[in-house]
Amino acid sequence: MARDLNEFLQAVADADERSLDGLAADGPLERARRGVRRRRVVRHTQTAALCVAAVAALAGGALLADSDRGRPVDPATHGVTQGPLVETPGIPPYRALTPDVLSEADAGWVLSVHLAEPSDPEGVRDPGGDVVLLTSPEGDSYRVPGVAPGSQLEVLTWDGSDETAVVRQVVDGSGQRALLDLADGTVTPDARGLAPDSDFVGRVADGELWYDERFVVLEDDGGRRDVYDAPRDSLSLVDPTGHRMIGSRDDLTTSERHSYDVVDLETGDVDGPYPLVDGDETCDVAAWLDASTLLARCAEGTAWDEGFDEVEIDLSGDEPTRTTTTTVGPQDPYLLSAQWLADGVLVGDTFQPGDVEACGSMGTYLRERDGSLTVVEEAQRGLFLATVPQTADGLVYVKAEQGCNGEQAPSTLTVHDPATGAAHALLPFPVDNRGDRPGMLSWTIAR
Repeated sequence: MARDLNEFLQAVADADERSLDGLAADGPLERARRGVRRRRVVRHTQTAALCVAAVAALAGGALLADSDRGRPVDPATHGVTQGPLVETPGIPPYRALTPDVLSEADAGWVLSVHLAEPSDPEGVRDPGGDVVLLTSPEGDSYRVPGVAPGSQLEVLTWDGSDETAVVRQVVDGSGQRALLDLADGTVTPDARGLAPDSDFVGRVADGELWYDERFVVLEDDGGRRDVYDAPRDSLSLVDPTGHRMIGSRDDLTTSERHSYDVVDLETGDVDGPYPLVDGDETCDVAAWLDASTLLARCAEGTAWDEGFDEVEIDLSGDEPTRTTTTTVGPQDPYLLSAQWLADGVLVGDTFQPGDVEACGSMGTYLRERDGSLTVVEEAQRGLFLATVPQTADGLVYVKAEQGCNGEQAPSTLTVHDPATGAAHALLPFPVDNRGDRPGMLSWTIAR
């Protein structure tokens, strides 16, 4: 069945390319396709065989040609494609990675880690995988050679112009920072002074932000600096420029969060603490709206089930000022793990209160500054139960899972250009897609 589905998907793609011959799409998605350089858990639900076939058709057809999402970009700039297509059960189809292909990799390529084995029937999450794929903006995947079986890798960050990526490798039960050589699959420990099981927070302007008893920056030029002493559960929200972070020294094991700090990630200077709550309310910071404005959410007391206010906090003056902008009702959807896409525009997996059947996820949506939500990719009952988005250079990359969030279910990856409505499938479901396949364990977009 897998081969028949692949032939069907290829026919869909071929027909779509013919229908778009001569078109010239514009926007960030097309720029990424041309390789322009830019710096940058509920248990698994088994899926019936007919549902698998429907999902495969959706990934290959609807995501490429759904008129509601706009036409896909012109494939005339399709990049390098070398060697025969390999179909290995448990991972998406791929070709061998050659030096010529690796030299073409740049911003907009995706690095992902997979495990070509069934998931643990007891529902235990795999700490990492041993199949690494490099995927071009056109959706051509190449397998990194030489990665040893059982390597237990998690990809963290990758500069597309570099032939090494920063990964976490599980060794003797502990996660350690390491470097993965994409040319030959060699993994080299490179802790840079971090203790085992330190947490990777994300990229900042000049390096990597980690938590190792305190927040530290590993600078791209090899240096290291301490920037903020706070508990592990601090807010740790980095602004869109990578220069400031919102943190909190409140210990959530003993109290509700009631204050926050503004941390300069270059100097380690801390402004604050500033009060987060007003009166008897409970608040938390959700995201940066722009480089000087936060989005917070506040409920009366602890009554989040009764709805809450969304509040903007302006940090541009001598003291923060807050303004209530929107009210979210008890049955209204809202973004989870909101990420900055553009000034005033956020993207995230969207929670629908009370919707247990769909794991609480409506799919990935955009939130405009006025609080309105616009669909990017919907969850589909019986097909996609949850979505996990990432953003880069104005584009939204969506991992759509056949299970609930975080349980390592079979998944697809699609890139969306909100400016044009274009959508393009990057990674299809694993070959021999069954309910016990773990899907992508980690992924990152080249900066």
